[in-house]
Amino acid sequence: MKFLIPIDGSDYSTNAAKVAGKMAVEQKDYDILLLHVVTDTGIERKKWRDEGAEGILSSIREILINLGCDESHIECIVEDGNAPETIVAIANQRDVDKIVMGTQGKTGFKKIMGSVTEKVLQTSERLVLVVPPNYNI
Repeated sequence: MKFLIPIDGSDYSTNAAKVAGKMAVEQKDYDILLLHVVTDTGIERKKWRDEGAEGILSSIREILINLGCDESHIECIVEDGNAPETIVAIANQRDVDKIVMGTQGKTGFKKIMGSVTEKVLQTSERLVLVVPPNYNI
């Protein structure tokens, strides 16, 4: 099974990564793609943005290894773009079986504005597992 885990540096995405890591270890035959999308703001991508993204992914990679995941089955990807569109595009390009992502559980006006998770759910043809903010592993 191939898992795509969008990572934004939040506790929510870290929790989702832990859930996916435990699921992967139980599968035995798995690949994990950790994806950090650098939001396309129209400004030139700076070296510090790449280093920050790589640092975020590296810390999640270590968490997965500590959970028992084989490091040779973990790939880190940094992409520029609109987060929901990029997540769905990578999922399709890499033929993933499941997108595992966290959510902040926003309500009201913040929810009306739309979250990345909500937009992925609306546009993905892949199975999406959303880990709620209160889920404890």
